[in-house]
Amino acid sequence: MMKKILFITLTILLISACKHELEKPTWDIDVIVPIVHTKMTINNILPDSGLNITEDNNGFITLVYEESLLNVDYDSLLLLETTSEETTIKIDSVNFDDVVIEHIISIGSVINEIPFGTILFPDGSQRDIPAMPGIIENDTINIDANEYFETMTLYNGMLNIDLTNGYPTDISNVSFSIYNATNQNLIATFYTPLIEIGETYTNSVSVAGETLDHLMIGVINNMDVDASNGLVPINYMDAITTKISITEIKIMEATAYFPNQLLHEEKVEESFELGSARLTEIGIKTGSVIINAVSTLPDTGTIIYAIPSLTKNGTIFETVVKVPPNINGEPTQFTFSFDGYVMDLTGEMGRVGGDTVNTIYATLEAYLDSTGELETIHKVDSFYLFNEYFFTPEYAKGYIGQDTLAFGPETIETDVFDFIESGSIDLESTKISIAIDNYIGADASFQVNNLSAINDETEVNAQIDNNAMHIIERAILSAQNNITPTQTKINIEANEMLAIFPNKINTSATFYLNPNGQSAIEDFLFPAYPMEANLAVEIPLSFIATNLTFTDTSELEIKKNTDIDIERIYITIENGLPFSANLSLILIDESNNIIDTLTHNTTIFPAQLDANNIVNNYETTTIEMDYTDFETANKIVSISSFSTTQNNEFINIYSDYELDITISAKLYRTIGE
Repeated sequence: MMKKILFITLTILLISACKHELEKPTWDIDVIVPIVHTKMTINNILPDSGLNITEDNNGFITLVYEESLLNVDYDSLLLLETTSEETTIKIDSVNFDDVVIEHIISIGSVINEIPFGTILFPDGSQRDIPAMPGIIENDTINIDANEYFETMTLYNGMLNIDLTNGYPTDISNVSFSIYNATNQNLIATFYTPLIEIGETYTNSVSVAGETLDHLMIGVINNMDVDASNGLVPINYMDAITTKISITEIKIMEATAYFPNQLLHEEKVEESFELGSARLTEIGIKTGSVIINAVSTLPDTGTIIYAIPSLTKNGTIFETVVKVPPNINGEPTQFTFSFDGYVMDLTGEMGRVGGDTVNTIYATLEAYLDSTGELETIHKVDSFYLFNEYFFTPEYAKGYIGQDTLAFGPETIETDVFDFIESGSIDLESTKISIAIDNYIGADASFQVNNLSAINDETEVNAQIDNNAMHIIERAILSAQNNITPTQTKINIEANEMLAIFPNKINTSATFYLNPNGQSAIEDFLFPAYPMEANLAVEIPLSFIATNLTFTDTSELEIKKNTDIDIERIYITIENGLPFSANLSLILIDESNNIIDTLTHNTTIFPAQLDANNIVNNYETTTIEMDYTDFETANKIVSISSFSTTQNNEFINIYSDYELDITISAKLYRTIGE
C-alpha cells in the first residue's frame, strides 16, 4: 500500500511540474582525436633520393649509391664500312663468237663445167686425170655472215682460210681474194703454189682496223689441177673445202647478234680499315652490301656476285641481278641485307700467302645477255661497277686492337644528401668503390686519375695513387658463345669525402685495351656486352652526429567544421632513435605558406640503449598546449635536429628505429542548442 501511494504521489508531482510547451534538451561533449601522425624512419627520411637502403640480418642499415662510370659505344668502335675499287668493263673486252663459213667445190661440179666432162670422167670410174691449168678462174663465192652480224669495225681480229684438197690429184697455183660486197674493198689475198692430195693449206691475216660487211665475196683468182699419177677413182662427191673464219674479234663498233657471254670475272679481296684491330671473324647484327652498276651496253647485263666467306646457317651468300641499259649515267642499285650472317675475315680459303685478317673475299661475274636481236655497240660502251659494305657486328673475334679511352673529367651531380638540412657527421667507415664487370675477351687495365667530392663550400679529394694501374682480366667465351665476365673492384676510402654531404662528384679515369699488345689468346668483343664500370658509394649507418637536421611534411587529418571547436592539443613524441633531438613543428597552408609554429626546438631525449648500444626502450615526451586556430592549416612540417650522445661513440642505425610523432586535439561541441 505504501509503495502504491509513493508512486501516485511522484506521478502527480511530475505532471504538475511540466510546462505546457515541450523544451529541447542540450548537452556538452568532449573528445580527443588524432589530427596528425608521422613516423620518421630511415625509409621516409630518404624517400626521393638516389640512395638504396640495404640491411643485414640484424637490420643494420647501409646506404648505397651507384652511378655508371663507363659509357662506351662499342658498335661505333667496330663499325665496318668500305667501298670496293671501281670496276669498268669496256666493250673492248667483249668477246665475239668466231665467224665460220664453209664453201665446197666438188669434183662433180668442176667436171660438169668441162665439155663432155661427164662422158669423159663418169662418176665411179677410174681415169687418168691430165693437167688442167686454170681449171678455175675468177670463180666467185658468196660469204654470207648475216647470222652473225650486219657490220662491224674491228680493232683486232684475224681472217683465216683453210683450203683442204679432197681431189684425187694435187692442185697448184691457188690464188684467193676476199672483198666487201657493198664497196668492193679488198680485205685479204691468199696464195699457195701447191696443195697435195688430202692436205690443207692454212693462212691468216690481220683485219684490225677493217670494217666488215655481213656479205663478203670470195674470189678464186686461179686454181690449177695437176696431172694424176696414173689412174685414179672419180668420185663426184670429192671436193675442195674452203673454210673462212674470223677469230680474235675485238669490236670498235658493231651491229650484230651478240651472244650471251662472260664480260668479266674476278676474285676480290676487300679490306676494312680497323686501326690496330686484326679480326678473323664477325657475326653481323645489321649489315648490307649495295651493288652499284651502270651499263651503257644495249643489252641487259647479269651480275653473279658471291661472298664465299659470308654464310648464314651454313649457306654461302650468292645473288644474281639483272642490270638494264642505262643512258643517263645514274647507277642502278641493288641492296642486300646481311643481318644474322657470319663473316670469315681470313680471305680466300687456301689463299697464296696463308690466311689474312680484316678482309672480305668475294667473286664477281658480269655477263652480257643476248636479246636475239641486232644490237649496235661501240667501243666506248662500258659496264661500270662498285660495291659498298656496311656492317655493325654482333660480335668480333681475332685481335680487337689497342685502344685508350679517357673518361672525364666529368662532374656527376647527386641529390643523395639533400635530405640533410644541416649539421655535421663523423662516419665510422665509408668507402667508394669502382666495380668493373668485363665482358670483353681482351686484356685491359684501368687507372683512376681523379676522384673528389664537392658541395657548395668545399672540395675533398680521395687519396689516390695516380700511377696505380689496375689489371682487368679478360672474359671467357664458351663454344656456344656464352660469356663468363671477370670482376674487378677498386676500393677507395671516402669518410672525409662524404662527411661534407657532397652534391657533386668529380671523376677522371683512363681505360686501356690490350695495353701489352696482341695476346696468344684470341680476343672477342660483343658490343651488347661491354665493359661496365660503376661508381658505388657505401655508407654503413654508424656515425657520430651533431645537429644533423631532417625535415618531414605530413597532411593534417582534421576536417574543417564550424560546429567543432579545438579546445586543446596534445603532442606525443615516442623517440626510438638513439639521438637526442630538438623538434620544431610548423603549420603551413595549402600554398605552403607558414601559418604558425606550434613548438620550437623542443628537447627530445634519446631512446635508451642496452650494453651493446642497441635501443631497447623508447623515450616518450608529451607536450600540451592551448592552440585552437587550425582553420587554414593544411600540413604540418616537422624539423628534427639530431645529435648523438657526447661520449663520442659511434651509433649504429637499424631498420626498426623510428621517431613517432602524434598530435591529438581535444574537440568541444555543444549538442542541442
